[in-house]
Formats: sequence, structure tokens, C-alpha cells
Amino acid sequence: MTELNIEYGPDQLSSDELLNLLHQIVGGRGSDSISWIGAEDGVLLEDIYGPKPTLEEFKARITAEQAFVDEKLRSEEPVFVNTASGARRIHKPSCHHVRHTLDRVECWSFVLSGYARLRPETIRGVYRLPDILTRAEVEALNSYAACQVCAPTLDHPRKRHILNSGPMKALSFGPSHMGREVATPEGEWLGTLVSHQRIVTAEGVRSVTTTTERVIEGDGTEKYTVAPKAD
Repeated sequence: MTELNIEYGPDQLSSDELLNLLHQIVGGRGSDSISWIGAEDGVLLEDIYGPKPTLEEFKARITAEQAFVDEKLRSEEPVFVNTASGARRIHKPSCHHVRHTLDRVECWSFVLSGYARLRPETIRGVYRLPDILTRAEVEALNSYAACQVCAPTLDHPRKRHILNSGPMKALSFGPSHMGREVATPEGEWLGTLVSHQRIVTAEGVRSVTTTTERVIEGDGTEKYTVAPKAD
């Protein structure tokens, strides 16, 4: 990753101050938390929006962000990356879709090089600090999709949050349920519902539920949760 050479001089931040800054970042104060704005003549409206961060404050933030990323990547167990924007798409750290977000110096480089002309909208172009998660933390999410390019090893290729009120019996499936995602009441994703057959035999009712992932046979009393109908 790009190296950052910082010379703070007499106003160098202490270790405690850097640690506090890191806690603020981890606590969710992302790149878009800066609330200053430039007037037409370049004068900051400090009484309304607060002062523009100094160049040294930006450098301290970058150092803290990179320290946070590096510490996570040194984990003894595998870690995964979510870009912290949009859908929860989970990647390996080496995936080309996310690795640029891990080099915090590079992410902020245009802010430092253009500091004199910096305006608030420029900050919005900085890639947010990504979420770096262990496998257990990924699986604890109520929904995610694994990147199809880097194919991280996870329990599900896609896990979707089921929002309906409760489980339903297979015998209750109808035309309106076709094409919707289904899962077990415990949350195991079963794929998209393709068809359901109810077959009456001398021994009783036989239920055959077919999804994009598997075929499940039972007596019709087995229960599923069904994703809401797409708008």
C-alpha cells in the first residue's frame, strides 16, 4: 500500500488522541460526516457549519484509518470485506472490487493534493472505510450476497432477510408464491420457489416442493418462510 510520511511538528497528535480518532471512525463517523461548506468567495461559513479541518487533521485521520484496516487484515482467521455502501456484497480482501478501499492513503490522496481548493463535495468522493468482518460476523448478518468474482467461502451464496409475519405450511403454497425466495424457519436459505405439487395417494398426501437449489419431499406440513413479493 502507499506509504504516508507525516511530519506533525509541535502540534503532533498524541497516541491517545489518535486512538480516540480511531474509535470515532469505528463508531461510524464516516467520510460524509464533515459538515463545513465554502462560500462563493471561498470563505468558510464557520458560524453555521464549523471550520474546515486542517491538513494535519486530515493526515491524522488517514493514519488512524489505515491503522484500523491493517490491524483487521492481520487477523489470524480469515476476514471478509463489505464496502459499507449499497447492498451487503461480501468479498475477499484481495478482490479487485474492494482492495482499492483498503488503501486509505490512496483513497484520500486527491484530498491532500488539492487541499487548497478543497470543497465539501470533494469529500464525498472519498471511498468510505469498509467493513472488515470475520466469517462469524458475516454469517450473523441478516442478509448478504457473496461476490461472484472472488467467491469467498461462506455458508450461503446469498442470504436474504425474510420479512413476512411467520412460517407457512408447504400445502399453503399457491401461484402468488412462485418466484419468491424461501427459507426454513431457522433461516437456512433454500433458493427461489419454482413449483409445488400436492399428490394424494392411498397412504396420504405427498408434497413435493421444488426450488432453484433443491427438491424437498414431505407430507405438506413442513414449514417455510417466504420473502415478500417483489415490487
